Amino acid sequence: MELLKRLCEVDGVSGHEDAVVELLREELKNYADEIRTDAIKNIIAVKYGTEGENRPRVMLAGHIDEIGFLIYNIDKDGFASIVPVGGWSAGSIFGHTVKVHTRKGEILTGVVSAPPALTLEAAGKAVKLDKLFIDFGMTGDAVKEKVSRGDWVSMDTGFQEMGDCFVAKAFDDRVGAYIIVEAFRKYNNPAIDVYCTGTSQEEVGLRGSTVAAQTVRPHIGIAADITGAGDTQGFPATMKICDLGKGVAIKQQDASVICSPSLVNFIRDIAEEKKIDHQMEILVRGGTDTSSMQKFGGNTHATCLSVPTRNGHSPVAIIHRHDVETAVELLVEFLNRAHLFKM
Repeated sequence: MELLKRLCEVDGVSGHEDAVVELLREELKNYADEIRTDAIKNIIAVKYGTEGENRPRVMLAGHIDEIGFLIYNIDKDGFASIVPVGGWSAGSIFGHTVKVHTRKGEILTGVVSAPPALTLEAAGKAVKLDKLFIDFGMTGDAVKEKVSRGDWVSMDTGFQEMGDCFVAKAFDDRVGAYIIVEAFRKYNNPAIDVYCTGTSQEEVGLRGSTVAAQTVRPHIGIAADITGAGDTQGFPATMKICDLGKGVAIKQQDASVICSPSLVNFIRDIAEEKKIDHQMEILVRGGTDTSSMQKFGGNTHATCLSVPTRNGHSPVAIIHRHDVETAVELLVEFLNRAHLFKM
């Protein structure tokens, strides 16, 4: 899991994925026939098959951006207001340290803070996102010398093992990037062309995958991403999505896509035949790059392999080792048989 650790600890808020692109380029260079990037910062590594003509094009998509913030305004005392890049709840970020990446090339530490609750009524109310600010521990003049509007902010959380699980800031979706890279390096099927695609700006509207899907025009699209769990205290049993530790989740539907039933069944049959632990995912809210590949690929069967996650959009997301391992195993098995899928 060393690569997963490095992927999670590198910083790349939507629109600023450069460091992740370079890490993936280095990891894929010995396995791909061709690697290219585009203006929106997608990275596409291609391995061409050697058997037959008109081989199926399989696009693997794992988005490489993470949610974060931009510096908005800085007041006279050096406290910086922020605007979110991607979906946040104020309670998940309040009190955490962050890294501010400045235009001058510095990385500064700050603490996400909020106005004090001075009354019992105020103390009983949830913190609001638009009230958060960053405290740099410096004077106003010192902050303004270093920080400017538009500087980007990432979380400051390292990768940790916790029991059978992992904790990190950017499993959404560096774990998906990890899964597609591992599968790309392990599969062996000369009857298909595989496009291993680290997509940009997913968290702000599936933007990178929309561009990449129109470039690749895949026959089959497989995203790898996180999904919710709902296996903790207080979560309604009737709304549970998945359980941590019970295997990869094969997506059937979310708010953005109804996955190709024939492809879902094909992958599900493989999982059952190979006795790979798996779950079936139906997600009421949210979406993934699956949707872009289906809508913009031209004629694409698409689904997603998902990793159940607790605290998804937070600095301390939790995933289970077994779910990651089964996702890689199932994707490799699929790629080795993808030419047999009836389209």
